Amino acid sequence: MISSTEAISLLLVGALWGCTNPFMRQGSIESKKTSTINTSQEEGEESTSVLKSLFRLAKIKVWLPYLINQLGSLLYYKQLASSNLTLSVPVCNATAMVFSCITSFFLGERVNQPGRAALGVVLVLMGVQICMYSSSESESSN
Repeated sequence: MISSTEAISLLLVGALWGCTNPFMRQGSIESKKTSTINTSQEEGEESTSVLKSLFRLAKIKVWLPYLINQLGSLLYYKQLASSNLTLSVPVCNATAMVFSCITSFFLGERVNQPGRAALGVVLVLMGVQICMYSSSESESSN
């Protein structure tokens, strides 16, 4: 059976990954707009993609969500060392997708087919429940 601290850690990883993705997307879009304005003013100079990426990372709206996302990755690797791999990976990735959808909704991002997105969230959560149930059943039979 999965312990409560293990379950909370897996959900926290999913939350850290999922909630930061929409913020990184928005920060990247905003920095691309300002970077386009800056590079169009300097048409004589050719800027490389590395410089553009560094310019984007200089924006707090990009690096702060990225830093939080990486903290989730550190927790994920710590969790992988001590928990069941066949349960940890699907739970973290599935909950990240769910948290990403929910955060995008609250940020007002447009969803083309909200019914399908809601159905996808429900199906993913059902899949996570099946994984957790299956893992607890296999542990109890051993």
